[in-house]
Amino acid sequence: MSTSSSSTATGAPAPVAVDPQVIIETFALAIRPAVAFILITTILGTILIPLLILLFALSTPQTRRRPVFILNVIAVSLGLITTGISLHFQILGILLPFKPISIAENLVYLFLDVWLPWFSEAVLLLRLAVVFSAHRLPQLLAFPIIVKAGRMAVNILFCVTWIRLLVAGAGSQYAVLTQFPASLYKAAFFLELADNSYVSFLFLWKLYQHRFGGVAKKRVQTGSKGSSYASKLQTLFWIASTNFIFPLILILIEIVMVFAGTATVTFSGVDTVKTYVTIISVTFATVWSATSSFKEAIAQQSTTNSLSASSSFGNVPVAVHLGGVMVTKTSDLESMGSVEERKPRNNF
Repeated sequence: MSTSSSSTATGAPAPVAVDPQVIIETFALAIRPAVAFILITTILGTILIPLLILLFALSTPQTRRRPVFILNVIAVSLGLITTGISLHFQILGILLPFKPISIAENLVYLFLDVWLPWFSEAVLLLRLAVVFSAHRLPQLLAFPIIVKAGRMAVNILFCVTWIRLLVAGAGSQYAVLTQFPASLYKAAFFLELADNSYVSFLFLWKLYQHRFGGVAKKRVQTGSKGSSYASKLQTLFWIASTNFIFPLILILIEIVMVFAGTATVTFSGVDTVKTYVTIISVTFATVWSATSSFKEAIAQQSTTNSLSASSSFGNVPVAVHLGGVMVTKTSDLESMGSVEERKPRNNF
């Protein structure tokens, strides 16, 4: 009896009862960031699929060889790959919280997460190359190229710091993000703000010149040419709105959150939203332009078919009613230089 009592006294201490509610609440608090990122990546990543389909559906073999189209396809494809890897990480963190993620997987996600916004925003420089003349491009693009080089240096520093913390066993991605200095985030966000603001200003300034400048007013005409020019201005407006304004707003929100001392996980979620918005905006602008070009091509083809049908009648007049006036088209319109207008007559 004495031996039994002494072994009990010197044995391991009795387990302390823990309230199950505390365990559940602690686990729920730990997986809350993962659930938030799952919602963000699932909702915004799903939008990339129809955009990729529209890119190919509304394009032609000629447009598919253009650099803007190629960069858009690459950006959307990388966005889908990033979505899949991110969902894999978040779900794995919930189902197997004690299983470490391999360094190789972390490096792949790190490369995509850091460089995807930089790559997607490179399409904006091609937009400027379209609306400005070639002899002005070197002086106009000097500043954004220098800023992009600075952003590249910050991204490299970010990647090196991330790898060093991972190798040192910093833990999960959220734990790694909390150990970055705030100055690194501020430098990255301010450089991105300067880059996108400059490009936005140039594009909107060019649009302002076209819409309200004296030269543009002379170019705007009535008829099909005027409506086509107005359609192009509307396309430019939507490109400017989607490409530039929305990402700029999110960058400003990030800067405010960093200076306000917001939790790193919170503004990292905003940064993820900004990355998707940038990809979607750039791709949407291309789809919008392709839709306008597609409509113009259909209208031009219809006009060509109508003229071909009218010329096949030889010298037989073809009557077309336009606003109560009968317009007669003949095969020798080119020699006449104008279209005869006749009063409506009773054909019965």
